[in-house]
Amino acid sequence: MSGRGGRDRGDRERDRDRDRGRDRDRDRDRDRGRDRDHRRRGDRDEPRRDDNRREQRGDKRSTYERENNVDREKPKRVRHDDSQEEQEPRKATREEWGLGEKGEEKKEEKDMDKPDYNKSGKLEKAAQQKKNGIPLKHAEPPNAAMPDRRWRVYVFKGDDVLNTLHIHRQSCFIIGRESRVADIRTDHISCSKQHAVIQFKLKTKMDGAGNNVQKICPYIMDLESSNGTFLNKKKIESKRYYELLEKDMLNFGSSSRDYVLLAPEDDA
Repeated sequence: MSGRGGRDRGDRERDRDRDRGRDRDRDRDRDRGRDRDHRRRGDRDEPRRDDNRREQRGDKRSTYERENNVDREKPKRVRHDDSQEEQEPRKATREEWGLGEKGEEKKEEKDMDKPDYNKSGKLEKAAQQKKNGIPLKHAEPPNAAMPDRRWRVYVFKGDDVLNTLHIHRQSCFIIGRESRVADIRTDHISCSKQHAVIQFKLKTKMDGAGNNVQKICPYIMDLESSNGTFLNKKKIESKRYYELLEKDMLNFGSSSRDYVLLAPEDDA
């Protein structure tokens, strides 16, 4: 009997321990479920608390808009006029129609329809002569002619004769620093590339008996040089012919060289 009673007591203690363990597991599961429900309620209430805080400080954005920094556009207010369902078209002003105060049309600053009879310079540019690919500043006149006397130019520097230039082999001689264009070179820095020109022209004058006599004479013309051309120490005007006579002296720019024009007496 004592052995049987001991086994029953042991079974009861094991059942009691099993019940205690089952109670502990149930209590632990209940605590875990309570914590889970508390966290869920906290997650649901967090946006609501954030919205309440935003409403208190005037922020009407939702949680998504606040997290993504999205600004809401303010709705535009539309004015409704019950008395007029459709808006009438706006009438154009007189200025928009191009009318003045008295109904006159405004004049444009530049009338494109008005013909322009001024010189464009295109014909002159097309007819401009070139030498070695360089445009010439001088074009020979219609009465240009070959000289009938053996004119010469003696180049002096002080009392010394530096050079003798024969200018009877063509009707025009350009004077300047540009070697590809000039027929008579002037190397002084004050002289222009195309400084002046000696042009032979046919001249008609009346003799003592009243008859018209033609004669070929040399002329000098300044080609708008920077420092001018001088005839017998007097500066001449640009773009104007001056007749040259024997023993006339020419100077170009600030050069100290004198250019004296002579012709042999037997050619007179």
